[in-house]
Amino acid sequence: MKKLIKYLVLIALIVAALLVWRHYRKVKNQPEWRTDKPTSGDIREVVTATGSLNPYVLVSVGTEVSGKIDKIYKDFNDRVRKGELLARLDTEILQTNLEGAKSDLAKANTALQDAKLDYDTLAELYKKNMSAEYDLKKAQFKYQTAQETVANARLNLQRAQKNLDNAYITSPIDGVVVSRDVDEGQTVAASMNAPTLFKIANNLDQMQITANVDEADIGKVKLAQPVEFNVDAYPSLKFNGEVKQIRLNPQTDNNVVSYSVIIDASNPDHRLLPGMTSNVTIVIQAKQNVLRIPEAATRFKPSKEVWELFGLKWDDELLNAGKNAMLAAMEKAKADAAKEAPTASKPEPGKPVTAKPQAAMQNDHRKPLPDSLKARFTAYRNNGKPGSLPQGAFPGNGSGTRRIRTSVVWVLNGKTPKPVPVKTGISDGAFVEVVEGIDANAVLVTGVNYKDPKQATNNNNSPTGPGMGRRF
Repeated sequence: MKKLIKYLVLIALIVAALLVWRHYRKVKNQPEWRTDKPTSGDIREVVTATGSLNPYVLVSVGTEVSGKIDKIYKDFNDRVRKGELLARLDTEILQTNLEGAKSDLAKANTALQDAKLDYDTLAELYKKNMSAEYDLKKAQFKYQTAQETVANARLNLQRAQKNLDNAYITSPIDGVVVSRDVDEGQTVAASMNAPTLFKIANNLDQMQITANVDEADIGKVKLAQPVEFNVDAYPSLKFNGEVKQIRLNPQTDNNVVSYSVIIDASNPDHRLLPGMTSNVTIVIQAKQNVLRIPEAATRFKPSKEVWELFGLKWDDELLNAGKNAMLAAMEKAKADAAKEAPTASKPEPGKPVTAKPQAAMQNDHRKPLPDSLKARFTAYRNNGKPGSLPQGAFPGNGSGTRRIRTSVVWVLNGKTPKPVPVKTGISDGAFVEVVEGIDANAVLVTGVNYKDPKQATNNNNSPTGPGMGRRF
């Protein structure tokens, strides 16, 4: 009997030890909620792109005549004035052509005088019936041919003079020599295309950036928006600019469509050089000292596997908890809007009814919520007054309507997350602005910290795992 009791006690101790060990292992491997809190700070919505710096006007100076470069008068970085001599071609052949054209013109004038003398003489004789009409007409034809020969000789002379003048390469604008592509003694041939000899920038105090913006972001870019950019030559310096032009011509590269955005940038100290690659940040909206939450909090959505790992009771309605919370917020917003809307009063007897202006009617117009769930979500996400400018946005940036979205975040209430709908504003990719819905003391669930790698693998493969974000 004593031996039996001893065995029973031993078995009980073993079972108790197994239970304790199992509980300890379960507690040890139990994951933890990854949490974060709302913070106050600055937030900016931006569009990034890359571009190249160029002067406002970059003129390629070429030559219209062929020949050997006899003399170069300007070099790299030299300042030039309009009409100032840059280079000279060898003029020996061109001068010979000019002298030949002058000689041809003199011969043509002599032939013209001879033909005119014959024509005048025969005309006098014809009046006195001393010459045949045939001879007169033949002399007249010869005289007209001589006139055309003189005209062609004058054109050849002008062409030869122009070619000689073109041998002297002058600057078409005031500016700085950016490039010199020829050397003395080099032969240039102006056959089909004029060869480029110099490149002249009109003004390096003011530069422009040609940035390629993706088609997904071009709708956010407006004229006069502020721009920040840096170049590889000065990685610690930040330069400022402004959107000047959005060109309509699309560019397609590997099935990626982009548009050219021209950005003005001042360059008083001439640190920015033509051709530099710039990393451009176009500021769409910017706000200071606003309540913000991590973007991960708006993407978190629990799954059954995660819920059971924390020892919580799973209910399939949790999948619709975010929708239900949002619907409740929508109904509340609809009720508040109905209370704030001015009640239409009947006109007093004898008092004329004044119609509202068209603009006021548009501002007072509120679309009723549709019956279908999808339409209700769309209407609520687009909630806001059309045409209202975002608070805190840069003045004159044309940022348009303030975009208010509705997201569902999970707030930790004790040890159990609860869905809470929030209205969010602009986002910079890491943080999103909170318009209303939670306070600064809320504890937000952004994910799960797994202690067991197997649990992380199993739940990350789940289609409704915490990594699968959802925005409403």
